[in-house]
Amino acid sequence: RSESARMPAVEAGLIAPLVGLLRSPDKEKVRHALRAIGNICFDTDAGREAVLKCDGVERLSESLLSLVSYTPDDIELVQSACGCCLNLMTGHEGVTSKAIETEIPSSLALIVRRSHTHIQLCRVILMVVSTFLENSPGEGADALREAGWVTATVRLLGDVKDDGIKYLLVETLSAAAQNDLWKLALAAQGCIYHLLRQFDLDKDGPNKLADELSGKVVDLIVLLLTGDESLNILFAGGTGPMVPIVFKWVKSQDKKLLAPGALALGNMARSDENCAILLEKGVMNDLLPLLESTTEEDGNVLHAALSALRNLSMPASSKQLMSTEKVHLKVSPLLSHPFRPVQFKALGTLRMMVDKQEEVAKTLGTDPTVTKQLREMCESPDVGIMSEAQRLLAALMKNAPSDSVANGLLDAGAARPLVNMCDSQHTIMLHEAVIAMNIMVVACKDKAIGALKAEGAVVVLNDLPSQAEFGEEFAANVKLLTDALNSS
Repeated sequence: RSESARMPAVEAGLIAPLVGLLRSPDKEKVRHALRAIGNICFDTDAGREAVLKCDGVERLSESLLSLVSYTPDDIELVQSACGCCLNLMTGHEGVTSKAIETEIPSSLALIVRRSHTHIQLCRVILMVVSTFLENSPGEGADALREAGWVTATVRLLGDVKDDGIKYLLVETLSAAAQNDLWKLALAAQGCIYHLLRQFDLDKDGPNKLADELSGKVVDLIVLLLTGDESLNILFAGGTGPMVPIVFKWVKSQDKKLLAPGALALGNMARSDENCAILLEKGVMNDLLPLLESTTEEDGNVLHAALSALRNLSMPASSKQLMSTEKVHLKVSPLLSHPFRPVQFKALGTLRMMVDKQEEVAKTLGTDPTVTKQLREMCESPDVGIMSEAQRLLAALMKNAPSDSVANGLLDAGAARPLVNMCDSQHTIMLHEAVIAMNIMVVACKDKAIGALKAEGAVVVLNDLPSQAEFGEEFAANVKLLTDALNSS
């Protein structure tokens, strides 16, 4: 165990004979050899390289495979083998890659199924699994899934009593669930039911977990909803187990559940069909209070609620309902929120809401408070906010092509950000800017032409790269605008 003795042990050539002992019929010798290898290789890459050179990972795999049906008398030997595996793999991608090629993942899955009452052994095995995922996120996740680790973790989740193991298990599952196939498999095997039962998250009252673990569990559940196929299982046409739970979260007295609840609803609202179901279940009644009742400090809640509203506003049928409910009037005040991510999400949500909704665009485009705020945001040092503010101005003009909106935008100084959009490297922003300026000129000719020319629109349009590469429609719109500006 002594750090000063590790390198001398490696240099003395002790690794090879120790690896040789792993095939001994004497279990006590094997146990001592495993402990020695693990101690020598702890945080010592030279030792790990020596293990690789003498096929030590393969011998370790053989030892673990022989222990999948271990007896109570073998528990120390199993712990030594798993501990050796952990020390070899930690921080070393080469050992991890070699271990993936062996029976180590499947042997550990079989061992852990019988070990939920052995706290220390469970802890070490879960740490090994986490190391697979950390050192080799792609291949490691695939190897573990193919080795039966989805079933193993779900069973362990249902059986484990120790809070420390629960914590490690949730962390391990969170790392594994970054992989979409893991998300799907966990959803299919009922992981959600165990999470809800183990951690009391299906109840209205406070749960029994410490705050940190409770947060990790909730985040894991939200993560499982981000996969398209896993979402289909968990949403199940609105009848899935998570739907009523998430509706409870966004109304919870526990503020830590509000943002995850809104995020989960946003994940569910990723298809027109799901949006229709959620709206029918009254999701607006639960999301809108989050915009009205949260304090400035609750930026994460607002951001999550806006994300959900943005997704819900994508289908045409949803836009009409949200227009009737005047949701835009509840979102627009958040443009001045001090938390920049909230500003950004509010801009994107409003841009989605005004699409093909003339009355919504007209209401916002003729509101001096909104147009002034947007004009200021077009000068933001945050490029994302600046671009979204420019795009929203253009969208207001496009979707409400009236002189009142044109005048409102021009009075707010919108000519400059629309001209500036023509410097964007994003083709879609060029299209949006040119369309908006054309509509503005038609709606409010003299005033619009004067403002645009004052901001250098003619020079900017003439300096655009070859318009042919953007398509005939764009080229025609640029010519139309240029001719209008030059004719006055």
